[in-house]
Amino acid sequence: MPTEASSNQTQTETSQLLRRVGWRILPLLLLLYFVAYLDRINIGFAAASMQRDLHFSDSLYGTGAGLFFLGALLAQLPSNLILYRFGARRTIAALMLIWGCISGAMAFIHSPIAFLILRFLLGAAEAGFYPGVILYLTLWLPRRVRTSFIAWFLFAIPMASIFGGPLSSWVLTHRHLGRFADWQLLLLTEAIPALLFGALLPFFMTDTPQQATWLTDHERTQLEEARTADEPPTQDQPTKTHALDVGPIRHLLLFALIYFAMQFGLYAQSFWLPKILGGMGVATAAIGWHVSLVYLGSAVIMLGWGYVVDRAPTRRWTLTVPLLLAAFGYAATSITAHIPHGTLALIIAMTAFGLGSAGALAATPPFWAQVTLGQRVTAIAGMIALINALGNLGGFAGPSALGWLHQHTGGYSTGMLSAGAAIFLVTALFYLSPSTRPE
Repeated sequence: MPTEASSNQTQTETSQLLRRVGWRILPLLLLLYFVAYLDRINIGFAAASMQRDLHFSDSLYGTGAGLFFLGALLAQLPSNLILYRFGARRTIAALMLIWGCISGAMAFIHSPIAFLILRFLLGAAEAGFYPGVILYLTLWLPRRVRTSFIAWFLFAIPMASIFGGPLSSWVLTHRHLGRFADWQLLLLTEAIPALLFGALLPFFMTDTPQQATWLTDHERTQLEEARTADEPPTQDQPTKTHALDVGPIRHLLLFALIYFAMQFGLYAQSFWLPKILGGMGVATAAIGWHVSLVYLGSAVIMLGWGYVVDRAPTRRWTLTVPLLLAAFGYAATSITAHIPHGTLALIIAMTAFGLGSAGALAATPPFWAQVTLGQRVTAIAGMIALINALGNLGGFAGPSALGWLHQHTGGYSTGMLSAGAAIFLVTALFYLSPSTRPE
């Protein structure tokens, strides 16, 4: 059986090569996203003291927190097309330098208009990073392992809260380290890593396998063959492609709607959870540790689900199940509105938020696997960018709605219940849609 033996040997070599590639590119990508996500959400930890010093209302804070995503909406597609044209190394390095400067400048705001403008600009600066990395992984990896690699990359989201939460609380309680207010010191400190990585990234990142000097010619060929052989049959290729090719409109709108609902809940939680916990009696020094516990379980579930997806014979239910978990978790947070603040209410809130974020994060890798499944290579770059941009409007709507509702109702339960209901509705739409049913 020489042919079978040769085939098994080739598969073993390919698996070993993919593990090597993973260890080479993933730690850096994860660290970069950790820095990006922390710069994005650290405003949630700074909110209480910043609102007190600058006299910002909950509605204004929620709008500013979410305005990040309007900036991302306008800059997402051009940023990703620039990345596709000039490569990940130079583009992401430039973006990190820009958003590091903007994030640090947030420490010097004194008016609502400055707060709103800088949050908008921060979103514009970060716009191309996340979809750019998804495209980057698409160019490096075969589909059968891409979902677990994306899960590892997205591991930076809970990690930013698991480690960034206690770090932020520590900085906030050590205001004697400088002449700045605690929230100013926090924003300045956490802007530094983006500037450092932006300056050093060109020396550590490779745009494509063909440019990787740490791969042999045989390994480059083997990696490309594994990537192309693992792709399912695509739709008929157009005779002429263009930069704004985004694939079938119905497919794009369905997944943009799903992503909108996911981001609505996830960022309503990210930007408001520290304040919610503070309102339940948790001390400033302990808020970061409580946030860390919420996301610790989310991280484990997200990684485990990524491996389930890679080994599943059909992928549709691998998106449906975590979406339902997210819907249940966010809806369950409303229970605390009917329980007096205390240990029981705190445990219920942390568990519900943990289930909500676990579902939303675990759904993200199979979501992007479904988005790119069977689509033209020429459409993937524009499709990822546009779905991410339109869907991320949920990142604006979630924090803004929660801030407005809290200011007018005095509670957070209505906003989180709405997030759960929205995710449940789009889950039903996805499951019942003929375009997502296996043939």
